[in-house]
Amino acid sequence: MSDDHTGRGRAADRTQAFAGLTDHYRAFRPGYPERVLDTLREHVRAGATDAWPAPWLLLDAGSGTGISTRALRALFGPGPRVVGVEPGHDMLRAAQAEGGGVDYVAARAEEVPFADGSAVLVLTAQALHWFDRPAFYAESVRLLTPGGTLAVLNNNRDLSGSAFVDDHEGLLERYSPGYDRHHRRYDLVGELAGTPGLTGAVEHTHPWTRELTTDEYLGTALSSSRTAAVVRELGEERTRAEIRAVADRHFPDGRVLMPYTTQLVVARRV
Repeated sequence: MSDDHTGRGRAADRTQAFAGLTDHYRAFRPGYPERVLDTLREHVRAGATDAWPAPWLLLDAGSGTGISTRALRALFGPGPRVVGVEPGHDMLRAAQAEGGGVDYVAARAEEVPFADGSAVLVLTAQALHWFDRPAFYAESVRLLTPGGTLAVLNNNRDLSGSAFVDDHEGLLERYSPGYDRHHRRYDLVGELAGTPGLTGAVEHTHPWTRELTTDEYLGTALSSSRTAAVVRELGEERTRAEIRAVADRHFPDGRVLMPYTTQLVVARRV
């Protein structure tokens, strides 16, 4: 999945924010750079002890259509058990249909139905801003075995120095009520460092550029719950035209270059 919330009733409503968007999400959302995933794997392995439960349990909270869940399977091989945790009905069905040698459970990231100390990794990819963050951190501490890793992974559009990204974000800010391009700007390292039971919080970043056709850019944009809010404001036809106009203004040749910075923040269970 993918603004902060408190209050369980409101959170329950938000778990279905991607209803109707799964086809675009599955087809157009990017994966994560190999270099960053390798860093995650090495952090997990560096904490291993003989006391770790076998097989290893790798949890992906807010797993959506399973992009990051399947990435964990490819990254760690066939040995560990990999489980996606997802409350959204459409997202869960789409993930299960993809297969990939992983399991899924229907649950919120703040209430994961596994035992204390049972997991060696709790990952959330592209989803933390949907969670009650302190509650999720506490739940991760409960789930992790000593030496296990809590990891936060985000593909963030690079907001610095790109007129194209500024145009894209401006469209969302004009027509998606409550949207702010800086909605992920919080101190993750500080938050994890301040969570009892975690230590050694550190951030890794990797800038990269995704090349898209105009149609792929449109599909990626339409996979967003924020663009869905634009559709509710403007209607689908005008929304599609506005998105295409952003691409055409900056990339008239149809070769859209979207700058990203992938962020990985990891901490270890004491």
